[in-house]
Amino acid sequence: MMMFIGAGAVGTTLATLAAAAGREPVQLYTRDKDRAAFEALTQLRVDRHGGALCVPRPPLRSVLDLHDVDYLVIAVKHPQLTALLDALPPLPPGCTVVSTLNGLSATRQLRERLPGAPIVAVSVMFNAQWLAPLHTELTTRAHLVISGHDARLRRAFAAPGVAIDHARGERGVWGKLLINLANAVCALTHATFEDLFRAGDLRQVYAAVLDEAVGILRRTDTAFTLPMPVPYTLYRALLRGRSQLPWQVARRRNGLRERAYPSMMSDIAAGRPTEVDELNGEIVRHARAHGLDAPLNAALVDKVQALHGLQPPPYRSAAALRRELGV
Repeated sequence: MMMFIGAGAVGTTLATLAAAAGREPVQLYTRDKDRAAFEALTQLRVDRHGGALCVPRPPLRSVLDLHDVDYLVIAVKHPQLTALLDALPPLPPGCTVVSTLNGLSATRQLRERLPGAPIVAVSVMFNAQWLAPLHTELTTRAHLVISGHDARLRRAFAAPGVAIDHARGERGVWGKLLINLANAVCALTHATFEDLFRAGDLRQVYAAVLDEAVGILRRTDTAFTLPMPVPYTLYRALLRGRSQLPWQVARRRNGLRERAYPSMMSDIAAGRPTEVDELNGEIVRHARAHGLDAPLNAALVDKVQALHGLQPPPYRSAAALRRELGV
């Protein structure tokens, strides 16, 4: 049985895909404050291109009883992870912990707190937006990269239309993190992915931030696999150029919709803490651990964290952000 903890955009979407695949029983862990709202619903729903995917609402579990859990899928945000681990009972034999959190720090924390437990990192390569309880919108194609070789877990998510790849070690996680470095750029400027990938100041900022990170990974012999069909040198050239090809590729190959935006943008808009320290901050810490600097990513961490809790957030223009970073 798969038990999902965290029913936000990612958790709801993944639970819907697993229920639609129909290969493993699914249950949702729900907190007391959410239980009444969830019990009133009869289905999980994911809106996507071509029509909605609806499945009957799985059973709810309000107690962290793991005795019959084969896969514990953790889809909470980083700020909630420590409290969840504090509340977890001992894992039963054979239970695999599946982390869907961005970055590498969550997987490290899980390994430290749950020594000996099988830990699988799932890189969520799609963009989903929360619309209502147990209702999300998928604004890209559904794509997952699952570390290791757990064929049963891959089958569990293999609903129609879902692309699933596997990665060795942390290569895929680093690749997803590199793509997610764009989230801070969008959050500071209240920009969509279309704004980011169309030619202009935002794309030049992202290209410089990405260049810095890739350079650090290469200098430290850190393996990564970017989730794209072209070498980084070509992708970099496209980002640095003036054509609209990066946006056209993102839209046609990944199914990215015009109004799609990263969750960090909605976190800033709502006054919530963000994952910037787990994304851009990971690059900064990795650089410092090897005697290197990552000034652009460090600046983004500082700028995003300075917006935490500010209402309304004082957004920057794309040109202003580019000037501030000196790129």
